[in-house]
Amino acid sequence: MGEPLWKRSDDWVGSEIEDAFVMVNIDSGKYVALNLTATTVWDAMENPVDQPAIERALCAAYSVSPEDCHRSVSALLAQMQELQLASQT
Repeated sequence: MGEPLWKRSDDWVGSEIEDAFVMVNIDSGKYVALNLTATTVWDAMENPVDQPAIERALCAAYSVSPEDCHRSVSALLAQMQELQLASQT
């Protein structure tokens, strides 16, 4: 069956401000600021994508071991899901 796909929520809009990507939920008014790594993950989810593909994109962009990347991406995706920034399909 394969890995579940991650997709970002359409309820958020954002803009780059200094060294962060600041996003606002257009329905709730909540806002978050994504650091560079989280922004890379957000960008990777422009189209539905599985976690291994996100991890490959981060490993290619940053000097990080696959093990550390997996742990960090797992934690970040869980946080994004909790904040309703992203969901699994």
